[in-house]
Amino acid sequence: MPKVKTRTAEIYLDKDLILHIVMLNDVVIDYEDAIDNFLVVKRFVKERKCVKLIDIRCKCQFEPKAKQFLDTKDVQGKTLCRAILINSSVKKITLNYFLKFNTQKVPTKFFTEYNVAIIWLKSFMLTT
Repeated sequence: MPKVKTRTAEIYLDKDLILHIVMLNDVVIDYEDAIDNFLVVKRFVKERKCVKLIDIRCKCQFEPKAKQFLDTKDVQGKTLCRAILINSSVKKITLNYFLKFNTQKVPTKFFTEYNVAIIWLKSFMLTT
């Protein structure tokens, strides 16, 4: 299946079956955008769980209602684990530290390097 571009993201499945969600620059993701992106993801993965690489290195924001939707059981239920790409190493360290104290529905880790994130996702796929 080719890449699908929504108003706020580019979404595709790579050859290793890693789902990439690349957020577009200068967008505000509202509730409708979150639903739209979820439906695209659902088309890619169908009923199986997948590993996700979410690239938010751009300048984007999520409205509260969109965040609430993305945290629902339906959305989280399709996710085996997720790697989130960000720009700041300091922010990455801080966010990964706080993840230790937050009960996540799915394993999540922040990265600043694409290749390191891919390695983590692949190793997780092999161990689950």
